[in-house]
Amino acid sequence: MYAYLMTSPGEITRTLVPDPECHEDEILLQTEAVSICSTDVSYFRGHLFAEDWPIIPGHEYVGRVVEVGKRLRDDVRPGDRVTYWGQTDFGGMAEYRALRPLFPGRLGVETAWYTGRNFYDADQAAAVVLPPHVPSDLASVIEPLTSVLRSLLLNPPKPGDTCVVLGCGPSAQLAVQVLHRHLGAGPITVLDRNGERMDVALRHGASHAFNPDTQAAELEAFVRDHHDQYADYVFDALPHISAPGRPAGREDAPGKDIRELAMGLLRPGGSYVIYGATAVPQRLNTWMILAKGLRLLSTPFDVRSFPMARSAHVTAVALRLVESGLVDPAPLITTRACLDDEEAVREAFTGYGRGASMKTSLLAPSVLLDHVRRTAAAATTAPGGTTPNGTAPIGVSPLRTSPANASPVGIAPAGGAFVEQAGIPG
Repeated sequence: MYAYLMTSPGEITRTLVPDPECHEDEILLQTEAVSICSTDVSYFRGHLFAEDWPIIPGHEYVGRVVEVGKRLRDDVRPGDRVTYWGQTDFGGMAEYRALRPLFPGRLGVETAWYTGRNFYDADQAAAVVLPPHVPSDLASVIEPLTSVLRSLLLNPPKPGDTCVVLGCGPSAQLAVQVLHRHLGAGPITVLDRNGERMDVALRHGASHAFNPDTQAAELEAFVRDHHDQYADYVFDALPHISAPGRPAGREDAPGKDIRELAMGLLRPGGSYVIYGATAVPQRLNTWMILAKGLRLLSTPFDVRSFPMARSAHVTAVALRLVESGLVDPAPLITTRACLDDEEAVREAFTGYGRGASMKTSLLAPSVLLDHVRRTAAAATTAPGGTTPNGTAPIGVSPLRTSPANASPVGIAPAGGAFVEQAGIPG
């Protein structure tokens, strides 16, 4: 089968590898959709480090079952589509993959192994069978939504709490929707350097937005005006950020970074939830933590503390939120490309985070064709290719023809990026 091998940071190549075997506790899946996650990009950019190279990236995944191990024949059948959530899992950017699924509410033995990165992970992945009406490209968002829900459900704000979300990347956008539509949060302020992404957040639940680059003075004045007690809750979806520069005329003191500004917005005793993952050491202002008595919170990766069986129930919740419309995955898939198109896949990694672009969903040719048909059908719902309420049809993105193999692939808009979002260690 073909697969994309990442041999080192910055290097990814399509090549042939042996077909995976399907053991008695596994299912064999044919890939339909795999969205590129910022965790994948963090390995590509050297912000996360693989224990062994090469790796096959990709874990925001939807596949169709082609073979079922004998232990799982009561849970799933050939032809079903499955998506899953796993922590140290790779292997999605390939023609096929084998998976040890753990379905919610089903009996099964969860086994664990030590990762060498300070936590135990399960050999299994939290999995759900998808209903027919959920498209595979949009269903790939269930994986990052599970990550966001694991963090928010374990460390929720109180109803009506004033919240701050750091970043406006895909995970942060999901957090805004969940806080606003599902958890009953009060006003939500987002901080990001990407104005186009901030606009998306404002359309989907955020009340206010600040750009810490262009509105730094305004943001610091906002902190002062509220006497360090504006917000109750911060959700930090930023993994790697660079150290800030020194303010003009103050070469003896470093400037404030976005995390310190967010802590300045918190009231005494407020909650600061760490979500983003990076292996690069990050700066935290311990004075702010001590002066205000801030509570640093997180959801553990370690399955001894948060078993994969519990995560399977969270994945089921993620699916229900998407099915019900409480969470809209469509704004997160801004580009679609053919999984067979090596040039487009490489471009998706090198161009990740430009402008308003969020995620690239790599689709099997038949699934991409289905998306084109859905797009054409949606474009007839109202003049100008919009739905009656004036919004773009769900799942619509621009397409072009690649000169390499004439496969239709998506075009991501150009522009500047803040930082990638991540919620699992990869």
